[in-house]
Amino acid sequence: MKKMPGRNEPCHCGSGKKYKKCCLPKDEDEQRRQQNVKSVPIDPFAGDDDWEEEPVPARAEIPEDDRMHEDFAGETVDPLFAGTAGDDAVARPEKKKLSDAEEAIIDAWWAAYRDMSDPDILRGHLENFMSSHPGLVAELGLDREPLFELESMYVRQDRHKEYIDILSRLRLEFPDAYFKGFAYFDNAMATWLVINGRKGEVAEYLADFRRYPDDDPDNLFEVIHFLMSWNCQDILADFIPAICHEVCTSPLIMGGGEILVPMTTLIMAPYLDQGLDGCDPDELAAALRKIGDELNPIWTDSEFLQRRLHLILGRHEQWNLDGCHTRPKAMSRYDEMTSSFMGWLAARKNLDWCAAEYHRQLVLDYLSEALPKKKKPRQPFPFAEKNMERLLVSLSKKMLWLDSTRLFGLLNGIHWFLEFLEDTRSLEAEQARLGREACVHFFERVYQSQRKQDFKALAWERFPRDQ
Repeated sequence: MKKMPGRNEPCHCGSGKKYKKCCLPKDEDEQRRQQNVKSVPIDPFAGDDDWEEEPVPARAEIPEDDRMHEDFAGETVDPLFAGTAGDDAVARPEKKKLSDAEEAIIDAWWAAYRDMSDPDILRGHLENFMSSHPGLVAELGLDREPLFELESMYVRQDRHKEYIDILSRLRLEFPDAYFKGFAYFDNAMATWLVINGRKGEVAEYLADFRRYPDDDPDNLFEVIHFLMSWNCQDILADFIPAICHEVCTSPLIMGGGEILVPMTTLIMAPYLDQGLDGCDPDELAAALRKIGDELNPIWTDSEFLQRRLHLILGRHEQWNLDGCHTRPKAMSRYDEMTSSFMGWLAARKNLDWCAAEYHRQLVLDYLSEALPKKKKPRQPFPFAEKNMERLLVSLSKKMLWLDSTRLFGLLNGIHWFLEFLEDTRSLEAEQARLGREACVHFFERVYQSQRKQDFKALAWERFPRDQ
């Protein structure tokens, strides 16, 4: 990795300016957004037979059920995304121009900060600056490194509440400084509130995400995914519709159509609550149509919705991959069985519809990753312990660590899915038991280390979470 210059050294771009006044913010932002390139897909469950050859059709020729998961190149895609068009981004407040004396004060603070490795010393250093130079706190650059380092120190020592306390003070006394990193800070605050049973306060920490939904899409979707995973449908119902169109159409967000998953689920929720006999697919289609052109038209087709409702709300048994001679057909079958799993989660595990959809999608991602690209699978349900661990890590990678929401959400989802397969007579009880034990073993090995790295791991202290 290329070594970046110090804050006061000449910028590497050759502008002649100090690094801190030139490319530092851009470099730090890019570093946060980078994602590790996914490892080469593995085929741990491949059988001896090839999939049947299937011609590559134009997208318009793909059968509706297959189009849910396969684009014209055969890769997994967002089932709801149908394209975006952008609007201009909302402007951020301009940076204050500092005098040489003020720059010197800030530089001195940073010079002392570099040698600090104890959270109490670092917090004292920060709070002394807050008291001595309150007018410069917003210019100190807390949104770039110091508070993230303090968070890391506190998390390693299991002192999460103290990090929340310093964020709360910053937000109350220095709102301009807090705002510069609001996406990171509000993400942590919302997580803390949910973990501590204070969901009623979360909406307050979504206000700036509403105002600037494309400012930091990584943190925006982290918040959305966490709220989806923890039965926060009421909070999402007040939040997602307000930002859905802008997130879908912003040129600053790659894959913004992902927000259509919770948006569509929120619209479907009251219809799903009516049950299979009470839900009118024509009315549901009309409600979904109001989302606009961003939504894949298949989701406004009454016949498609009728089939979807039957999968989610009906009773199904003996799931398998019989008759699936191509990979797209196998993926379509997995989509059907995980849709049934979604209804099972709502009925048996008391998950709201957003939480059920979130865990359904995670399990579907797992099945897609495990499904061999060229060979037919030896078995339809790939949950052997060794290979399960490899896939869990692969699907949960986030830069240099694992995403706790995705990792533990997926682990809980698989544990529940194995129970669902046993309940629907799709998997022998002994196989399902061994798979669930593998989930528990993996959790016991990784939870404590993950807890010392990722703030959100606190939410999954109990496994499986419904026990």
